[in-house]
Amino acid sequence: MSAIFIENRVVHYEVFGRGQPIIFLHSWLGSWRYWMPSMEMVSDRFRTYALDFWGFGDSDRTIGTYNIDAYVEQLLAFMRELGMVRTNLVGHGLGGMVAIRAAAQAPNSFIKVITSNMPVYGEPLSSLVKPSTLSRLMGKANPTETWNKLLKNIKIDDDTYREVLEDTNATAGEVIQRVFDSVLAADLRSSLETLKTPTLGIYSGNDQIVARDHAQLFENAAIEHQVLTLENSTHFPFLEINSQFNRLILDFFTSRGANTVQIKEEWRRRMSQFEYL
Repeated sequence: MSAIFIENRVVHYEVFGRGQPIIFLHSWLGSWRYWMPSMEMVSDRFRTYALDFWGFGDSDRTIGTYNIDAYVEQLLAFMRELGMVRTNLVGHGLGGMVAIRAAAQAPNSFIKVITSNMPVYGEPLSSLVKPSTLSRLMGKANPTETWNKLLKNIKIDDDTYREVLEDTNATAGEVIQRVFDSVLAADLRSSLETLKTPTLGIYSGNDQIVARDHAQLFENAAIEHQVLTLENSTHFPFLEINSQFNRLILDFFTSRGANTVQIKEEWRRRMSQFEYL
C-alpha cells in the first residue's frame, strides 16, 4: 500500500510494473481494486498506477469536495507529486469523465486516453440518483439490484469480487450523492470536440447503466478519435471480458495513431466460443 499527501489529505494508490506510465481511474462506486486484473496483465509493458479518489477506498474520507473538477485537480496534483510529466489514462464511468476533463485542461500532460462506459453527459443518468436507487446501487436494500447484481453476474474470482464489493459498500452515501450530482451536471461534448490527446472510447452493448447511445454521442463529438462497442459485455468489460479489454489497452497505447485499434476477428471467435462454455 502506497500513499501521499495532497492538500493535507491522504491519497492512496497502488503501482505495478515498469515502463511508460498508465494511471487507472475508478468509477462512481468502488475503488482502485476494480483495475487490479488489468494492471497486473499489462504491467509487463507499462508502469501501472491506480489511485482512490477522495471519499473512496483508502483515500481521505473527511468532509470535502467530491466532484469531477476536484478529482481532476487531485489527478494533476498526484502526477506532480510523483514527478510524472506525461502519462496515459484509463478511466471507467466517472473516471473516464475525469480523464477527458483533465486531458482537455492539460493536454500536454497526457499521451493517450481510454475511457470505458463513460456518460458523455449526465442528464440521462437521472433515474439512477433517486434515493431508493442509490440504496440499491450500494447494496443496502437488495443485493440482487443494479450495481451489485451486475458485479455478481461477472465471472471473476471470489477474492476480487469480495474486495470490490467491500470497497463499494464502504463508500459513504453522502459522497456518492455528491459525486452523482456532479456527474448529472456534467456535459463533455465541448471537451470532446476540442480534445487533442488521442482517445479511445469503449462502450458495451449490454450496459444497464450507461446506454449504448453514448457511444454515438462520443463519436459525434470526438470525430478525430475512435469509439468501439463490445457487444457482449455489460458495464464492467475490464472485469467481464478482461483479456479482450486488455488487448485493446495494449494495442492502443502501443499504436502510433488515434484510429488504429480494432476488435480482431480471432478475438470475436474466441469470445463466441467462451460464451458457450
